[in-house]
Amino acid sequence: MDNLKNIKQQFFDSLKRGTGEAYLIAKMNPTIDFSNYIIKGTLNNYAYDGQCENSRAKYIFDIISTSNKKEKIRKAVLKGLETENTNTWNLTHLFDLAKFFAQQGDEQLRVAIHIRFFENMIEGSSWVGYQQILELGGLRGLLFIAHKIGHYLEQNPDDSENSSIIEHFQESNPEIDAMEELKKISVSNSYIRTYLDNIKRTEENWEKFKQPIKEFETIINEIGATKHSYIYLRNRNLTQGELELIANKFLSEKDKFKKGQFLAIFSKYKFPFDYKPILDLAKEKPNGKNRLVEFAIEAVSFFQGNDIRQFALDKLKVTNRPNLFIEMLKNNYKNGDHKLLKSIAKKYHSEHMIEQLASSFVAIYKANKTSECIEPLLELYRKSNCGIHRHKIVEILIENNLLPDYLNEEIKFDSYEKTRQLHRSNNSHSLLF
Repeated sequence: MDNLKNIKQQFFDSLKRGTGEAYLIAKMNPTIDFSNYIIKGTLNNYAYDGQCENSRAKYIFDIISTSNKKEKIRKAVLKGLETENTNTWNLTHLFDLAKFFAQQGDEQLRVAIHIRFFENMIEGSSWVGYQQILELGGLRGLLFIAHKIGHYLEQNPDDSENSSIIEHFQESNPEIDAMEELKKISVSNSYIRTYLDNIKRTEENWEKFKQPIKEFETIINEIGATKHSYIYLRNRNLTQGELELIANKFLSEKDKFKKGQFLAIFSKYKFPFDYKPILDLAKEKPNGKNRLVEFAIEAVSFFQGNDIRQFALDKLKVTNRPNLFIEMLKNNYKNGDHKLLKSIAKKYHSEHMIEQLASSFVAIYKANKTSECIEPLLELYRKSNCGIHRHKIVEILIENNLLPDYLNEEIKFDSYEKTRQLHRSNNSHSLLF
């Protein structure tokens, strides 16, 4: 009994993370009913970031194929599609799953997709479902979408739409002039005409209120005016001269808030002068009123120095926020540091901390090729529900010829398509662990 419970828990833990272990467990245990756990996986997108990570529907659909309770699961998908009204990425996930059923001839779920689109909408997510309709119906799907949105707009004329759906279709179907087809139908279809007129009005309004691109000098003078004014600079391609100007502004600035805004630029770009002033700031006690110390820690991570390494090691021994300090080891890594990194990875279980640690570990081992990477990276792999970072972990293991045999088998069925592709391209230089 305990063994059955353990197998089910292992299955569900894997499913939530999105690893291929869940599929393999289901295939190896055909007499065990995993359907209740699979249903949870149909109703919830467990990815750390459902917006950034690609759809997990194919992953779940493959797992559904192993079950002898497919009809029970199918009904759960249908009900979920009809009722989900709070979580955008759960709803997107359900639309994708319904699409896979429809592609296999399930007309009820095909109809359900079209019924749910632009109905009972989650605020800010009215677009959910359009992509699946286009994949199933092509041009007919686009005409359906335009008709349905146009009908809604006739009843809600103050709402606005843009041309992004049309552009998405056009990009996938370059042989069809999408706008021309819509205009032809709009002559006899008032809803489609309303849809096109609304798009035209919306885009004309955008042009009126489009903000001019700010000059570098203007942004520099506005630093500190708002909490995030530094982002304008960090997102630009800055020249060496501009970086030196910003660095001098940072060094001369007395106001700590503004000083932090200038320093924030150097979490993306390497500070052009000696790092000592930054390291001195990094050693100060963090202040909740500004992020000066955090920005200093990020900026000093670009540099190599025994004093930086020692500062990082001292902090990592006592802090409960290791994610702040770990990346300082990227340029200051030494043999044996894997023991510290593994111990930190073992200590934490919060998905947010695991995500942050994964980002830093990947950066460290991208910069430092070593067989030592396997233990800390596998520790995070077993905890991470982020397909993107698991993919990067697997990449590093393959680059170092360290991918374990069991993991090589798992990644064939991973939730992240790029990870599945790694299996197909991996030449089985793998180890047994």
